[in-house]
Amino acid sequence: MIIAGIDIGGTNTHTVLMKGTKIISKFTLPGTSNTIARECFGDLLKKASIEIRNIDKIIVTGGGSRRLDRDIFGKEFVNAEEIESLGLGGIYLSGKNSVFVVSMGTGTAFVSVKDKRIEHLGGSGVGGGTLWGLSKLILDKSIDEAEKLAMIGSCQNIDMTVNDIIGTDLCKIPKEATAANFGKLDGEYKDADLASGMINMVAESLGVMAYFASKTQNLENEILICGRVILNKMIKERITETIRLFGGRAIIPKDAEYCGAIGAALSLY
Repeated sequence: MIIAGIDIGGTNTHTVLMKGTKIISKFTLPGTSNTIARECFGDLLKKASIEIRNIDKIIVTGGGSRRLDRDIFGKEFVNAEEIESLGLGGIYLSGKNSVFVVSMGTGTAFVSVKDKRIEHLGGSGVGGGTLWGLSKLILDKSIDEAEKLAMIGSCQNIDMTVNDIIGTDLCKIPKEATAANFGKLDGEYKDADLASGMINMVAESLGVMAYFASKTQNLENEILICGRVILNKMIKERITETIRLFGGRAIIPKDAEYCGAIGAALSLY
């Protein structure tokens, strides 16, 4: 049986084709309109050299899926609940029945999975949309441009560290850790430093929230981070470092950006 899983979020559309539990094709496009969803699905089939008549089921999820025209794909589709899709995707990607899923999309969702029981713990408005907005507001650049700029900057030129305040480590928090994001703007800094600080702030904020949310479920060593945002190398490094700093453990598996689409496809079983 060949199943298409389609995840339409607030910013991007992700699609996967699965034969049983094996991913045979995947494709992503920026945008969430009906036109983009149709195009992304078409490109997915083209990439796999599969015709639509060979697709057994199409299952869609994500906030944007509620706006889809019913005949958009030329074949009937069914809807899957977004949180369930993230939980099922997290089980698949981690290979475990208990995992804490941190889905970093336009915003960020926290999903607890304990012995395959899926629960939505809430989330944060901080996410990829935040990076997009701050890149535009502070630097007048795209996220990709801001990331490239951040690679040559240093957030320590604009972030106040623990060392800046007390001159030493604070319990288990090293002196190099951030005490106040953007708390040192009275010194010298460049646009590259602002870009670094902006990305650092988003990653650290989500890392701290993810750790403490997962700890309430005793899953702080089973954190799985997914979503399109983790393709940003600095985000990936900083969020995992922040979680590790507090004593937790986070993984970012292959195909993590397709977690919701994978879970949607698996929701049939």
